[in-house]
Amino acid sequence: MTTDRARPAPPVAGGTLSGTDVVLLRTPDRAAPMVAELQARGARVHLLPLIDFQLPADTEPVSAALRDLGERTFDWIIFTSATTVRALHRFAADAGRTLPGLTSGTRVAAVGAGTRQALSRESIDADLVPEADQSARGLAAAWPAPGPGRNRLLLPQADIADPFLRTALADAGWEVSAVTAYQTVDYPAPAGLRLEPGTAVPGAGSYADPAQLTPAQYQRFAVAAAASGASAPHAVVATSPSTARRFVRDALVPGAAVLAAIGDPTAHQLRSLGHPPEATASAPTPAGIADAVEAALAAHRISHSPRLEGRTPP
Repeated sequence: MTTDRARPAPPVAGGTLSGTDVVLLRTPDRAAPMVAELQARGARVHLLPLIDFQLPADTEPVSAALRDLGERTFDWIIFTSATTVRALHRFAADAGRTLPGLTSGTRVAAVGAGTRQALSRESIDADLVPEADQSARGLAAAWPAPGPGRNRLLLPQADIADPFLRTALADAGWEVSAVTAYQTVDYPAPAGLRLEPGTAVPGAGSYADPAQLTPAQYQRFAVAAAASGASAPHAVVATSPSTARRFVRDALVPGAAVLAAIGDPTAHQLRSLGHPPEATASAPTPAGIADAVEAALAAHRISHSPRLEGRTPP
């Protein structure tokens, strides 16, 4: 992982997560801000990367869409993740263009703060970002009504993207051109197809490189931690619906961890799999995720605390 950070700093003793093991379901190149925040609160952070991203099998649809974008045939382009920004940067570079040049003259929407920051690193300002609900549903709720003219928008997204946003905007009267910008695959993606990370995320601060686990290594860690009789379980942070699915499929040790979700779609996915999270981040930011870990551990302690004899539970 390429960084421009200072010398690694150990977890903070006495922090609100002091002595707690937290497992992030994220690749090293995308985890730095979360790692820094969790370690600043005293957590021991481990990474369990389960998904990766690669170029789509058919690159012509997105290449054609970017040519149209460069000719100013769209009113809006929507970026639903930092990975979408990374993918379109790759396509633009392969075509001898720049992403700021292609989006010039077109209004830009970002699904949330992380995507807005990724756009900012490309020197692109987002015209629309939902404030409270930073999700596809929040973006759809904040979307303007169609006006006179073309009302065309470009929606590059993952191959497994939920159709909700595309359908909601089309039903509202927009002409939506949805194209697959990248594919979500098991980690690691094949060399040559993988969307390689860009420059380090600024503002991540100083942090210690966390250990990286495979699913088998995580299972051994979880079993050993449960057998040790530790006073508190470790926490696992699911960072997307697809990581939640793969965690349950490939790594879950039932009852060994407290689960936290990065947002409502991920929480919904965990519930549908029969493993509801103890807490969900109010915002998909490092601080929001760390707050959710604290809330999940607190909820676990309350639900597993011994009841005093003769007391009636509220």
